[in-house]
Amino acid sequence: MFTENFLTMGLKVMIVDDDPVFVMMHKLRVKLSKLATNPLTFLNGKAAIEAIISDTDVDDSYLLLLDLNMPIMDGWDFLNAIQQNPKCKNIYVAVISSTIDKEEKAKARSYPQVIGFYEKALTGNICEEIKSNPNIAPFYA
Repeated sequence: MFTENFLTMGLKVMIVDDDPVFVMMHKLRVKLSKLATNPLTFLNGKAAIEAIISDTDVDDSYLLLLDLNMPIMDGWDFLNAIQQNPKCKNIYVAVISSTIDKEEKAKARSYPQVIGFYEKALTGNICEEIKSNPNIAPFYA
């Protein structure tokens, strides 16, 4: 279960990345940009989806800053898994990846939950762009 500390105006923000340096950098950037006061962090998609599924608040919304290349459950497997789980209906995903492959960008954007694809590392401008996304903006109004 999540505590109120992880909630940003009705939106739970999660950083899902296996690289501890990027996790630390992204967490700091998320706080500085006021995307979230204390985002949750997960080292793979499996841990993130387990947290979402175990959350007892059925109407919660989630913003995931998702890396694609991770062990155990990568970003692609995560995106596929949330398609099939009714508990994962209010998820918005900003892919944050080091890939520059146009086909992977197009593939990621084919998932309805993906609101953007950004190259690592997360910047203040990217955070502002995410906050201004029409799906996410109401949480920051």
